[in-house]
Amino acid sequence: FAEAISKGALNNLQELDLSYNDIGHEGMKAFAEAISKGALNNLKNLNLAQNKIGDEGMEAFAEAISKGALNNLENLAISNPKIGDEGMKAFAEALSKGAMEKMTVLHM
Repeated sequence: FAEAISKGALNNLQELDLSYNDIGHEGMKAFAEAISKGALNNLKNLNLAQNKIGDEGMEAFAEAISKGALNNLENLAISNPKIGDEGMKAFAEALSKGAMEKMTVLHM
């Protein structure tokens, strides 16, 4: 999936629900790499809830959004029991630097 979107697939997509897909560190790192290259930049709603992302995956996601990825996102659901302190710190730091400034709804 990450490879396809990094090549421009689903470029006009506005809503993506990837909840309950067992996405782990590697899957989230691949997704983060794709969005850091501009994939899914029209996305407004993203649901990543109840996966296995963890700190490593969340840190990769935070790095991507801190560089401007998903800058049109308005709604993010990322509730995940595997994300710990380090992942949340990275995410909070990215947000504090202006990442995803159009976001109006955050589910954690």
